[in-house]
Amino acid sequence: MSGAGQPPRSPIKLPPAWAIGFTGHRNLPDEKKSRAAIRKTLEEWKARIPGEAYGISSVAAGGDLLFAETCLALHLPVRIFLPMPKERFREDFDDPTWERVEHVLTNALSVEVTGASEEAPQRYYECGIETVQQSQLLIALWDGGPSQGLGGTADMVRFAEEQGRQIIWIHSVTGEVRCLNEKPELLRDPELDFLNGLDEPAAELPASTPYDLARAWLVKVDETAGRVAPQFRRLAAIPIFCTAGAALLSGRSSFSGSSVIWLWVGTTLGLLAAALPVLTRLNRRQTVWIRTRTAAEICRSCLALWKTPALYDAVGPETVPELAGVLASLNFLNLSDRASRESTLEEFKHVYREERIQHQIAYFDRHASQAADKVRKYKIVTWASTSLGAALNLWILMNAHGLNHWIRPPWKPGLALAATSFFQIATVAGALLFVYDYQRRRERYRNLHGMLAQWDKQLELAQTWPVVLRITSLAEKALLAELIEWRSLIRHRKVPAK
Repeated sequence: MSGAGQPPRSPIKLPPAWAIGFTGHRNLPDEKKSRAAIRKTLEEWKARIPGEAYGISSVAAGGDLLFAETCLALHLPVRIFLPMPKERFREDFDDPTWERVEHVLTNALSVEVTGASEEAPQRYYECGIETVQQSQLLIALWDGGPSQGLGGTADMVRFAEEQGRQIIWIHSVTGEVRCLNEKPELLRDPELDFLNGLDEPAAELPASTPYDLARAWLVKVDETAGRVAPQFRRLAAIPIFCTAGAALLSGRSSFSGSSVIWLWVGTTLGLLAAALPVLTRLNRRQTVWIRTRTAAEICRSCLALWKTPALYDAVGPETVPELAGVLASLNFLNLSDRASRESTLEEFKHVYREERIQHQIAYFDRHASQAADKVRKYKIVTWASTSLGAALNLWILMNAHGLNHWIRPPWKPGLALAATSFFQIATVAGALLFVYDYQRRRERYRNLHGMLAQWDKQLELAQTWPVVLRITSLAEKALLAELIEWRSLIRHRKVPAK
């Protein structure tokens, strides 16, 4: 809480980020008219978007360059994709046009080479495909005709349509504007709204830089996930105790023939066990935990890879479509943090190994030991209770077959109830072992501990960025794999209210 006389804390929220991609012809019948149409479209969408907007395009002569220049003129950040290295790309331009390109490259949010093929047409095609895939909205400056070669505007529009992207089609000849694949929900992101609306973190955290904001948001979401998980497991255990209590009290009434009050209490506990999951909203609590834990760990992964030379994701929006908005926002913040990409290979390796890999190794080692200890204790209780219950039942059975002098008649109901109690204790212990998932968690912690230890050794020896990024990709995907599986379990559920 803010102290007396201090201004209230600003809420920690990830800014919604919307990528506007572009595809268009090189040869335009009226460049001035096309520039005006692009500017008008960008102005309209900039006003509509409830957050940060930025452009994505190449800077090929013609429409691409017009789009990039218009973004800068409107103070929209622009992310540039090059089909080939800058030196080779320069060969396609005359001197006056290249001066314009250089101005865009100097002021761009980022400049990335996307093409990987040997032939230039294939590289341009790959660059266009990457533009579509990284965009949420595509502006197409197109005459409506077929492509003149691989990677033409028509190919990109067709690919975007098949991917379900909303397309703003500006006819390059007539100037007519049409919308393809219109998506009214495009500007709404209920998942990001839900996560941004969580309770603020306990401590006030700095959020002056993009990295600090992302880290503060991680703390906020992580604290919620940390609170909800124990609550969910404790509440899930209550019906187990109620069921066991119902069985014991009902058995007490049967064995002793005493007042029916115990039978009624047992019946009440049984009904309560059935109703508690609904009354305590266990399904909703589990859903909230999965949503917050998944978002927190994906944010943690983004922060771990924050200082790579170019934007690098361990998972993309196609893997966790519900978190596409979160990923877009984190990526935009990362792109905006130019200083972070000046880290050297050795600096990145040192920080990543110490703060990510070795921290996780210690975490999994500690929790594997704790889980193994819990498994051992629950199994001891289970087997001890089962053995005592079985021994009492055997004693009662032997007494029923002629060994009456071993058990005095008044003791028989109590011994029968004791045997039932031991079996109920064993059942509860086994059920709690399942609810708390200690056995699976123990094995998973051990497996991840071993894999991370191996990758840590590989990172120590790695000498180039491609090798380091390949190893970090394996590590991040392994750390996120189970969370993504959990996320898929709620993919088709209705999003619960906060």
